[in-house]
Amino acid sequence: MSNTSTLYTYELSDLTAWDVANVLEFATSRIASIWLFCHQNHIPRTLAYKSSFIRHLQWEVDVSVSSRFVFPYIHVSLVLNIHPTMPDLLQAMIGRFSRFQTGIITAEQLHDEFFLHCSPNGPQVSSNHRVVPNYRYDWWKDRFDRLGLDLPVLNVHEVMEMTQDHFEQLLMGAMLVPGPAVTGQVDGGALFNQIVVVRTHLQHLGEAMSPLLEQKHQIAAAAAYTMSQLEAPIAELQQQLLNSRQQFAGKP
Repeated sequence: MSNTSTLYTYELSDLTAWDVANVLEFATSRIASIWLFCHQNHIPRTLAYKSSFIRHLQWEVDVSVSSRFVFPYIHVSLVLNIHPTMPDLLQAMIGRFSRFQTGIITAEQLHDEFFLHCSPNGPQVSSNHRVVPNYRYDWWKDRFDRLGLDLPVLNVHEVMEMTQDHFEQLLMGAMLVPGPAVTGQVDGGALFNQIVVVRTHLQHLGEAMSPLLEQKHQIAAAAAYTMSQLEAPIAELQQQLLNSRQQFAGKP
């Protein structure tokens, strides 16, 4: 793996909002997989285990969440009001990591809070997680508290490859689709611009659903026409069966 700094191997301008949205969904899925797998294992939760878990989870924040290149992009996009929405599960985890890094909570407390408050199945955390069969560097499937191996340092290209692997394992139709181009935003109007974005996306969704509904209507109309064409033959067959039954009943 490359040990070079991401900021020097990849220009921030090369990233798009679409790339960031993909990475955020990929990271959310990995966090959900970690929670679901580790929550049901039977490994004793010793202090060494919790410390190793947090060290590996920190690697997820640095690489999978891609703080070295996604977060700077979000910071720039925030000014332009075009930043993608971060999933609740990711927000909950990063918020607790901020408390850990500022010394408010310990690694043991962060471990306990992660499994208590960051459940992807919890009603208060909408993760929309999609667990895929295989991940590269799925450290949570090993005894990470005993291996003592250094985690790799990834650059942005390798993270994007991992993201692509994630989406390739999803069912068709589960992938994100590019959003519409947003126009009509004004400088200095953050709230107004957000309303414009929401309105544009709703309009885009309505336009995308319109041909689907029209297609469903055409299929239903074709089915109704076919059924109407079958009514006469079915009625004739029913009458013939009735006549045959009467003839059979009249024989000695």
